[in-house]
Amino acid sequence: MFFRRSYSSVKEKSVLISKSNNVFENLALEHWYYQNHDFTNKSLLLLWINHNCVVIGRHQNPWLEVNYDPTRDICLARRQSGGGTVYHDKGNLNLTFFTHKDMYNRKNNLELIAKSLKNEWNIVTKINKREDITIENKYKISGTASRLGRPNAYHHCTLLINCNRHLMSNLLRKHEKCIETNATVSVPSSVINLKEINERISINRLVTVIGLDYLNSINNKNTVNYGFNYIKPDEKIFPGLNKIKEELESWDWRYGRTPKFKITITLKNQSAHAVVKNGIIENISSQMNVNLDKFINVKFSENIIEDIKKCLKTS
Repeated sequence: MFFRRSYSSVKEKSVLISKSNNVFENLALEHWYYQNHDFTNKSLLLLWINHNCVVIGRHQNPWLEVNYDPTRDICLARRQSGGGTVYHDKGNLNLTFFTHKDMYNRKNNLELIAKSLKNEWNIVTKINKREDITIENKYKISGTASRLGRPNAYHHCTLLINCNRHLMSNLLRKHEKCIETNATVSVPSSVINLKEINERISINRLVTVIGLDYLNSINNKNTVNYGFNYIKPDEKIFPGLNKIKEELESWDWRYGRTPKFKITITLKNQSAHAVVKNGIIENISSQMNVNLDKFINVKFSENIIEDIKKCLKTS
């Protein structure tokens, strides 16, 4: 345990609301604060909402986690923290709690959210062993992940208010893809929108309630409360932000950072076995000695799977 400081030592606190709905801008902003801000005796809550996207954890395999559909305008992002895959849209609120590492305590953050839901809308929740916020200890309304460095740390989580659960289910539904990997694998959960529990709830009101509870959570007369501030992720305000965003958008980060894996591609009585490292096919062989050498050193993708199947079919 490393809680050498208490929240009573916090001297400054504020709530920031991102004006962007771009997942790469918001993830870049989050990482910028993690890298550049001094959280010694300070704490910060960043609130942000994204357009439709799927966000995988730092150590996950996108081809195992996401069901791709070229007809849908859904982007894929890989975040800096660990944990499982989540779906974002404008019915989902993202919260990032920043502190010095010595003050990191995500259980307190989750309890603050649970208290806000109970006091404002009489929604009773529980925090399970995985530190998800649940309804009736069954339906998940919030997933959680974190990144701990030195000196800074953050804990971020989602809140499902009124997201497209049908689209979420289709995008994240598991299919057997014959992949062998040591990558972090998401644990499927039953989910529910807060709007389905209490129709009066809204994202705007939730931002206000949680923000105020956060600002009032530290009872210290010496703490300066900077209140709510809207911010736009911008290179002029946050020097170096564009470089972070470009890295997060790159193929090398989203796909090339995938842990090494093996995949078996089958077509009727034919099969091919490929080893993929850093998103690139390192080695491939077939059951019937079909020559697939042209696929070596090629970026792996769903389209490549179909091309390999075509070669198996014509052999």
